[in-house]
Amino acid sequence: MRILRQGDYKVMPWKNGGGITTEIAAFPADAGLGGKPFQWRVSIADVASDGPFSTFAGYDRHIMLLEGKGMRLHAEEAGVIDLAVPYRPASFSGDWAVSGALIDGPVKDFNLMVARQSGRGALACQELSAPLPLTGDGSTRLIHSIDGEFSVGGHLLASGETVILDGLESAVLAPLASTVLIALCSIYQGQGVRM
Repeated sequence: MRILRQGDYKVMPWKNGGGITTEIAAFPADAGLGGKPFQWRVSIADVASDGPFSTFAGYDRHIMLLEGKGMRLHAEEAGVIDLAVPYRPASFSGDWAVSGALIDGPVKDFNLMVARQSGRGALACQELSAPLPLTGDGSTRLIHSIDGEFSVGGHLLASGETVILDGLESAVLAPLASTVLIALCSIYQGQGVRM
């Protein structure tokens, strides 16, 4: 089990220089801009203006709106991907040429990217209103508190903090408020991945 506080995150420019990303976690640990390619990466992007998204050939991208009025992604290969509803994930190929158009002002969005040759990923958002047991299934699970506090394995996580469970690690997420909102990333790596 790894606990990540906001001070553990890395803030960096987008690959294409068009915005700022806060990298929550990436694997392997020394991957990223200027380093070796990552197998998976979780981040939060600040989008302040319309413009192209960085291309990530060979990756599957999962994205959801966290703050703001939303944006529409225009993909030459798939038409419009609507990100106007907060906390509703959408997926698209990192190979696609995608540009974003803000609906009404800046937004923050949550992102999971997984290299197709390494495995598959999934992004979900859910309310935590009762203890949630997570049984180790061989995947990597990253749980990020969007809003509210929860405890896990004797650790207290506040809004904006993250826990990572690897492989067969199990844990119980216990909300410390009436409702806690979490983002749950699941990464299935290797041959014969399950989804």
